[in-house]
Amino acid sequence: MPLSLQTQQRQTQTMALTPQMQQALGLLQAPLVELRQKIREEVSVNPVLELEDPSERSIDAEREDYSAAPSEERDFDEDSDFGASPSADTDPGPAEAAPAASPAGEAPDRPDGEAAGPDGAAGSPDGEAPSSPEETEGLAALGADADYLYSDGGNNEYDPDAEERRQFLFDSIPARESLQEHLMLQLAQAGLPEAETQLCEQIVGSLDTSGYLRTPLEEIAQGSFATMPQAERALAVVQGFSPTGVGARDLRECLLLQLRADPSPATRPAERILASQEAFEALAARRFARAASLARVTEDEAEEALRAIARLDPRPGRQFASEPAAYVRPEVEYVEEDGRWTARLLDDDLPRVRVSDAWRARAARLAEAPKGETAAASKERRGTRKWIEERLRAGDQLLRGIELRQSTLLAVAQAIADAQPGFFERGRAGLRPLTMAQVAERVGIHETTVSRTVGGKYARTPFGLAELRSFFVGGLATADGEAASTDAVKARLKAMVDAEDPAAPLSDQKMADLFAESGVKLARRTVAKYRDELRIPVASARKIVP
Repeated sequence: MPLSLQTQQRQTQTMALTPQMQQALGLLQAPLVELRQKIREEVSVNPVLELEDPSERSIDAEREDYSAAPSEERDFDEDSDFGASPSADTDPGPAEAAPAASPAGEAPDRPDGEAAGPDGAAGSPDGEAPSSPEETEGLAALGADADYLYSDGGNNEYDPDAEERRQFLFDSIPARESLQEHLMLQLAQAGLPEAETQLCEQIVGSLDTSGYLRTPLEEIAQGSFATMPQAERALAVVQGFSPTGVGARDLRECLLLQLRADPSPATRPAERILASQEAFEALAARRFARAASLARVTEDEAEEALRAIARLDPRPGRQFASEPAAYVRPEVEYVEEDGRWTARLLDDDLPRVRVSDAWRARAARLAEAPKGETAAASKERRGTRKWIEERLRAGDQLLRGIELRQSTLLAVAQAIADAQPGFFERGRAGLRPLTMAQVAERVGIHETTVSRTVGGKYARTPFGLAELRSFFVGGLATADGEAASTDAVKARLKAMVDAEDPAAPLSDQKMADLFAESGVKLARRTVAKYRDELRIPVASARKIVP
């Protein structure tokens, strides 16, 4: 049957996020530090936004508070402030003709009350009024006392000397050397042939931040058109550089490289154990008899080998890591009021932003057409008004987004406090099973909104800082129909191990039986899973024979 082309019409429904919704979601899921940066960026690009806190006005120091300054103190025209786009008001139409010439010897008065200069412009070209002879003589009389005008804290905000000191301070901060730079410097001093140097450079460039070679050596050899023996020799060269252990392909090789760099007799048993993968795994499980048998050393030497290995660095490249430290700022604080734990927002560091009333008034003035306005002036006036109104809408949208974020965060944090009262009494052992759907139902929002709200947000609690997401835990059914959180079960499991007899440690099955006696049904493999997550060894490894 021959194929034929047909056109069909289908009606489907899709959900599309408007730019306003995307901005609101971005503000909602942004942590406090990122939110502050977003607000500062918006203030720097939107001239209608202004900061309420005077200490925050360094974002745009040239943006003055237009509404607070009296007209006679302004040194700029009313329609050219803030560096806005050209306005129709700047070019007077027929109804705004230039003022008539004043009598001889007098400069014409400007509409805003400022005296114009000889050329009809107010002040000097740079926006400052020319100094009169009286002012010049007054400054000269002050002499050295006038230096405060150009010092820190004076009327002039720019100080060349202070700026030079700041720049010197920034230039004095040493740039941290990366692992690759450290290795490439040693490679340049090795004096190797060009072909071998290129292979070593490929290996150095393939190392991760911990100093491990994660790329298979075969791929490096193929990409460099080299043989495997050549690649092995190049890898041996890199592994000989400092820090010792760099260039290893796994943890065992990394530790072995460090032990081989120390030729003391005390490290030889550890070398023999690390030379065997099975012996290394047995030693990691603290099965000293098995490790000693496989490596042909005594059990005492195996125990000493474990202590020697524990002193090594499993990540030799981390000392060159250049990732900045991540600082956590709590956004919520839980305080007890009248027997109930209440959530409070810690938003003192959040910049206070508002939309300038002067810009709203200016948009209102531009809505009225002056008498005798030409078509070109009318088009320019409408364009300027549209430009201002777009920025006013963007500013209002930002303020609504910030308000919505803060109110949603407070509501979700309070719902968490109401659902987890046991946490504030006993810590994580008192957590109950809680899902985001339950909190969403309490607050009256969608579950995904709860997920965006708690992501990356931290709270100050009686037990230290806690991520809001950590209050959501799974649960296990109990005999009385209630549910126990997995965190509470893990806390009890750890308490069992801490209280056990070292000579007769509890097995996984025994701990599962003890949980069943208290009403919590756990399978043996579930106990083993939780024990591994807590990094608790098996019973045989925990046994200590007196």
